[in-house]
Amino acid sequence: MSAKSERSPKRAHTPNYILAMVVTTAVQAVGAMGHMTLPVIAAVAAADIGLSASLIGIYSGLIFVGCAAVSLPMAGLVPRIGVIRTSQGALLCTTGGLALIATGEPALLVLSALMVGAGYGPMTPSSSYLLAKTAPADRLSLVMSIKQTGVPIGYGLAGLALPYLAQVAGWRGAALAAAGLGIALAIAIEPTRRQLDSIRGEGQSFRWQNVLRPLAMVLSSPGLRRMAICSLSFSGIQIGVAAFLVIYLHKIVGIGLTEAGTVLAIANGAAIAGRILWGAVADRSSAKWVLIALSAGMVAGLVLLLTITKSWPFLAIAAVGVLIGATVISWNGVFLAETARQSPDGKISEAMGGVMFLTFSGSVFGPPLLTGLLSLTGSYQAGFLALAAAAFLTGLMFLFDRSR
Repeated sequence: MSAKSERSPKRAHTPNYILAMVVTTAVQAVGAMGHMTLPVIAAVAAADIGLSASLIGIYSGLIFVGCAAVSLPMAGLVPRIGVIRTSQGALLCTTGGLALIATGEPALLVLSALMVGAGYGPMTPSSSYLLAKTAPADRLSLVMSIKQTGVPIGYGLAGLALPYLAQVAGWRGAALAAAGLGIALAIAIEPTRRQLDSIRGEGQSFRWQNVLRPLAMVLSSPGLRRMAICSLSFSGIQIGVAAFLVIYLHKIVGIGLTEAGTVLAIANGAAIAGRILWGAVADRSSAKWVLIALSAGMVAGLVLLLTITKSWPFLAIAAVGVLIGATVISWNGVFLAETARQSPDGKISEAMGGVMFLTFSGSVFGPPLLTGLLSLTGSYQAGFLALAAAAFLTGLMFLFDRSR
């Protein structure tokens, strides 16, 4: 029996998968906005906090330390707790981390990042588990991709709303507004819990000796191992670019903060369309060639980003943002669907948890790598070129893969 056939008994419940897709997309969007809150307002908050804006890479890296820390133990617990109850707890954890930002205390930013990460971490694997158990197999890439549009929607909301709120209500007000949105959504999804949390199975009570089992499963499976390497690379690229794009365009290129935030919003708008398009293409062709195409687009987008100058017309800068959004921020749905297909029978949650541990590990190292190269070279060029090299090598891995 394959992972696809495992899902077949649930295919008839179309209201389940459509409702699940809507709810998990909303949770993903609010979680992504919370993750991007400090990076977007860092240019105006840094002086009050007493830290350099370039250190935002460390904060972003710590977020994904929190993500990675919860991904393995939650792999076995999510099916027992239920995806909606898990999502509510995740939203409230993220909210607590955002509230700590508003204190302006540098020492609390470490705890803030870990709390935001611990909340953000379970969102993707838990929602992917629910959709893998309910969505039709021949639409899985598309459904996963639609759900993953929550990330660029959240990033876009952060890029558009938070700079404006920071000007009107101060950066503390912007952080608290993002926190309030998380509380509101946690309450709003409660009516769906009875229906969606009935999708359970595969779960087990927590045992320390089982924590590393999802990771061992991934490392022992060639298909899952390949997807884990892909996510390790692509997630580092995505989070590195997302964390530094606004700062780079504002501080280095020299365009205004609002314009830089708009480019981030445009990139994430392109990612919404890109994720849906790539998901539809992957369902009708091959995930391998879609991932190769995404790798090539990432390289082109990162190289073009480094050529931008203040003399460029805004439309040209926005066009680079579109390319970045359609590639750097658009790979996730195809990756998640292929990971679900590669998962052993009855082990989707554990496989997702193990792969996402490595995904989050890439996100841990991406922003600090850029921060370190920035400190070492005094230039963003080395960091962005390193990310382009990672995309190129990932594309080659799929290109020379001869497995079926």
